[in-house]
Amino acid sequence: MTNLVLFGDSITAGMTDGYPSPIFSNEIRKYFPNIEILNRGVPGDRTNLALSRVQADVLQSNPDIVTIFFGTNDVTAEGPNYQTFIANIKEMITLIGTQKCILITPGVTGPSLQDFYPNQKLSQYAQGLVTLAEELNVTCYDWHSVATEYEASELLQSDDIHYSKKAYELLVQGLVPLIEVKNKISIENREKNLLEK
Repeated sequence: MTNLVLFGDSITAGMTDGYPSPIFSNEIRKYFPNIEILNRGVPGDRTNLALSRVQADVLQSNPDIVTIFFGTNDVTAEGPNYQTFIANIKEMITLIGTQKCILITPGVTGPSLQDFYPNQKLSQYAQGLVTLAEELNVTCYDWHSVATEYEASELLQSDDIHYSKKAYELLVQGLVPLIEVKNKISIENREKNLLEK
């Protein structure tokens, strides 16, 4: 069975009304009932903190596919600067393996949070991830480009940061073809390994 790890912050953790929920995992499960999904989203997480848990939360599970979804908290005053953010993501990809990773660019935040989580910075960080993915030949879903086509109120809960059901549906619709390709490769590799034994 293919093992998918969702690695990220509170958006990966499915924060709904202030509490983590399985909404993100469940939305993926609708399309991939036969994939084992491990949600490793930690509320408030940033890339510098997440690096310290890659071993325990990702690598120990021996994943076939890993989504890397950070950036929202990284753009805050406490977060790393742009160069460090990109370097942190690059290190995660190196540790996990380029073939296993699906990078997801950060989405948007609502009007009340622009002083703390500015969309202008989210846009810069998202573009940086797209460029990094091209450099490293890593699969990337530019969720930011999709999210900016909608009103923030359509995608976000009343807190202006966490996602509505519609946002998760859109997010997963974009991820499905990318996971399908990775899943196919993973199954082929397993079959190849069995034949070689």
